[in-house]
Parts: sequence; structure tokens; C-alpha cells
Amino acid sequence: MSTRRADFGHAQPNSIAARAATSVSVDRLTRLKQVVEGEFAPLELPELADFLASPNGQVRYRITGNSLPDQSGRQQKRLQCIISGWFDVMDPVTLAPSRFELDIDSRVVVVASEDALPPLEDEADDEDYIVCGQDFDLKAHVQEEVLLAIPTTTPRSRALPETKLPKSLRRSPQSDVAVGDVQVNVEAEQSPFAKLAGLKKTR
Repeated sequence: MSTRRADFGHAQPNSIAARAATSVSVDRLTRLKQVVEGEFAPLELPELADFLASPNGQVRYRITGNSLPDQSGRQQKRLQCIISGWFDVMDPVTLAPSRFELDIDSRVVVVASEDALPPLEDEADDEDYIVCGQDFDLKAHVQEEVLLAIPTTTPRSRALPETKLPKSLRRSPQSDVAVGDVQVNVEAEQSPFAKLAGLKKTR
């Protein structure tokens, strides 16, 4: 699949700013050849949180719709998804924060049902098929593209400060956190006064 870095500095005539939107109409997007662009903070993509070594970064996307005939003459709804930006992940060797650059250019054919999916051997190498209803979920698709771009060797780690994580991702005072294939036990720090109180109780 070819890749190129998107130029987000110039607005297009049929461009839609979608910072607040989470979905768009597939039919309008492809039939009118619209361009939808916006950005997410890394923590706005929930399944990305386990890979983040810091809350810093940005994920910028530009999705262009089109409708083209296939070999049989039927119109196909097609999308081009360009994603750029960066965020911090843990280096698989040093386990130190490392900047991961995004440079994604993917092409997608949207079909209404699984019955419309072609046999795998008939699919082109530079495009994927997805089943989608009337609305195209921007956040879900961007998140999936980003997750597929992360190397499989990148360790999962919740190295972010607890206050930077959503409540659903915050751990209890003592829990096991997976770092790659290693289980690391995390204990809450105790103040000197708490430790002294504990010693008094054992006497």
C-alpha cells in the first residue's frame, strides 16, 4: 500500500470540518465526493490508551469520498483515508517513551452487507472492504487504522499518570499491569506517616 503525508494546511472546496462529528452519511460522502477532516487527541481513541506512554500528540485525518463503477458497471462507494500525526509509545527494548509518527494512506470500498463482499482472492491488494450502514463512524475507523499501524512489538502499558486517564481506565491502588509479556505488580505509594501507623499496629 502506498503512503504519503497529507497536507492539511489548505481547505478544499467541498471540505467538511468534523472535529465535533463522530459519523457522516456514507451516501452523501461518496455521491458528493466530500472531504471530511479533523483531529482527535490520542486519549479520545479509547483502544489506543493502553499503548500510550504520555497524553501528548494528535491524530489528524482526512477522508475523501468517491463513487466509481466496478468491472460490472455497478457503482462502488469508495473512501480514501489519510491519517497523520504522532503520539508517544513505549520502546520495546528500552521501555522508554518513544515518538511514533503516523503516515497512513488507505483505500476502502464500503458495502451495505456481508453478502456484497467479494471473495478474498478477488480483492485488490491496495484496498479493503468494510460493511457499513447509512452512517460511517469516523472515530471508530480512524481508531482501527491507527491500531493497525502500530507495530506488533509495541508493549502495552498504562504508564500515564492516573489523573490523565479516563475513569474507566484508572486502576485500583494495587493491580497487575501487563508490559509486553511481563506482568508488573504496581503498589500504591505510602506516606511515611502511613508506614509508621502500620508499624505501630504490629507491636
